[in-house]
Amino acid sequence: MTQKIYFDESGFTGNNLLHPEQKYFSYASVATDDQEAKEFVESLISRHGIQGGELKGSKLVRFNRGRKAIDEVLKNFDKQIKLSISDKKYALACKFYEYIFEPCYSEINYIFYGIGFHRFIANILYLEFVARGAGAEEIFSEFEELMRTKDENKLQGIFSSSVHPKNSPIITQIREFAQFRSADIREELSSLGDVGVGKWILDLTNTALFTLLANWGTKYDKITAVCDPSKPLQHDQSLFTSMINRTDRIFSDAFGEHHPHPITFNLSGPIAFEDSKITHGIQLADVAAAAAVYAFSGATDEHAMQWRELIPEIGHYGSIIPDMDEVNLKGRRVQRNAVLLMELHSRAKLGKSLLEGMPEYIELISRLLITHPISA
Repeated sequence: MTQKIYFDESGFTGNNLLHPEQKYFSYASVATDDQEAKEFVESLISRHGIQGGELKGSKLVRFNRGRKAIDEVLKNFDKQIKLSISDKKYALACKFYEYIFEPCYSEINYIFYGIGFHRFIANILYLEFVARGAGAEEIFSEFEELMRTKDENKLQGIFSSSVHPKNSPIITQIREFAQFRSADIREELSSLGDVGVGKWILDLTNTALFTLLANWGTKYDKITAVCDPSKPLQHDQSLFTSMINRTDRIFSDAFGEHHPHPITFNLSGPIAFEDSKITHGIQLADVAAAAAVYAFSGATDEHAMQWRELIPEIGHYGSIIPDMDEVNLKGRRVQRNAVLLMELHSRAKLGKSLLEGMPEYIELISRLLITHPISA
C-alpha cells in the first residue's frame, strides 16, 4: 500500500540563516489522503469563518480564533504529523563545522563524529554568538557570506574581521584554525560549484524533507510525496529520485548519533509539486509548520505553551536545536573535545599533520581525563 504524505515549510529564508526576523525554520509533514484532508479543511474553514478559503498558518497564528483552528489540526492529526524545527543560527554553526573543520581531516572524520566533536564546535560557536561574545557575530556573518558567494579570494583573510582584544580563547582558536588550514577549505569550496548542492548550500529544506521521508519510511512500505513548490527542492531532486522503488532499509550512526537513524525510503515516483490553494494536505502541513515556528519564537499564549509540549513528540525528526550539555565542561566528553580543539589548533599553527597519530592521541586524552579530570 502506498501512503500519500504532504509537506510544507514555515520560516524559509534560503541561504540567509541570519535573517533577523525569521530565526526558526520548520518543515512539516502530514500522512493523510486527499478526501480526508479536503473534508477536514473545508469543515474547519466553515466553522471558524476563515477568510480566503485556504488555511495559511502564518496568518492563523496572529489571532486567537486562528490559533484555535490550528489547535484542531494538531489534535485531529496528532499521530499523522511529523516535523522538524531548527534554530537557524545553530544550523549555521553546524554548517560551519561541516565546511570549515571537517575538510581538514575528512579521511578520519568518522572519529571526530564518533566522539561528538562536531556538536561541541557547533554548540560553542552558538553559545558565543547568542552571548554576543566578541568576534562571534563577525565569524558567523563572514562564514555565511563565504558560503553564499563561494568567493575563494575571501579565504586569504578569512574571519579577520572577528579579531578583537576581548576574543575568547575558543573564538581565537577557531578563527586561527580556519586561517591556518585555508587550503583545505578552498579545496572543499571548489568541489561544491554553483549547481546541485552548491546552489542552496545553507538551505535546510532538502535535509529536512529527506529526514522526514526516511522516518516515515520505517512505517510505510511506499510513499507518495507531495510538496509545495520550493526552489531548493526543484533545483536538484537527484537525492530523492534515487529513492524511487527502493525497498532496502538502511540505518546509520555515522555522525555520532546516539541511535542509528534511517537513511533510505521507498518513493512511488518523483516528488509531486502542487499548489497549496487546491491541495488541502499541503495546507495542513503548512499549519503544523507555522505552529512550530510560532511556539519556538517566544509566544506566551496558552496555545503556544501547549504546542511547545506537543512538539517534542512530533518534532524531533532532523530538528537542529542547540544542546548546552555539549559545552558543559563538567563532563569528561566535553573536556576531551576542548583539549582536542587546542591540539588541532596547535598542529595547524605549526603546520603539522592533523591525521598522524590522531586516533592514538584521542584515546590517550580519553584515558588521562578519567584519572586527571579538569576542574571546571
